[in-house]
Amino acid sequence: MRFRWFLTAVAVIMLAVGAAQAQLAWYDSKGFESPTFRPGVLNGQDGWVSAGGGVSGDTARVITAPEPVVHGQAVRLEVGDSQGDHSLMFREIADPLAAGWPVVIVSFDIYRIGPHHRQNLWWYWIDSGEPTYGIQWDISNATHPFGWNPGASSTPTIFDRYVNLKMVWDFSQMKAYSWYNGVLVDNGIPISGISSLTGWGILLAHDAPSGTGAEVVWIDNFAIHVVPEPASFVVLAGGALALASMRRRRA
Repeated sequence: MRFRWFLTAVAVIMLAVGAAQAQLAWYDSKGFESPTFRPGVLNGQDGWVSAGGGVSGDTARVITAPEPVVHGQAVRLEVGDSQGDHSLMFREIADPLAAGWPVVIVSFDIYRIGPHHRQNLWWYWIDSGEPTYGIQWDISNATHPFGWNPGASSTPTIFDRYVNLKMVWDFSQMKAYSWYNGVLVDNGIPISGISSLTGWGILLAHDAPSGTGAEVVWIDNFAIHVVPEPASFVVLAGGALALASMRRRRA
């Protein structure tokens, strides 16, 4: 019986690895590493747009150690202590849906300073429909990979280390999935109204009243992949994708 269980486990792992290998990199920052990226303002590097606003919101910047990085470099978003401060990174992409890819995966690593965060970190497709945005919410100290879209779930935010966030849109089944820290959060919530995917943004926003605290967030290993397989194959791949991300962060 144990041997049979072992063979089953091996088969599941091999299938998951196969699904992960079936991915095509639609866009990969490759960790914001050199020579593609250099330390300093992110704007204009490899197609990225960055900006800061409000009283003391800084533009997104490529940074190196001793700030927290997975490898050699990462991107820092920073806001001051005034309501309306914001720090943005954004990139346009060729539309994978128009190119006929039914499954789209967005993944990146987030580092937040604990024991709690005071301001909101948003991520989003520039396109309309549901679910196209997510948030680390200051009020709940929780990560909502698909925001407050119908059926969406959340999980407590993890602090003082990089944590991977992964979201999957499966247009063959019209369902969306998410993982945070390698754990499934959203298991097949409905997709509706999305007809194109043309750009992705990450925004640190001082949405709370002034005086509630400045905030710094680091982003690393941003990537968009496309997959031709059906939903069941993609969901199974989630474990393998999480393991691959963990191996990369430990390298």
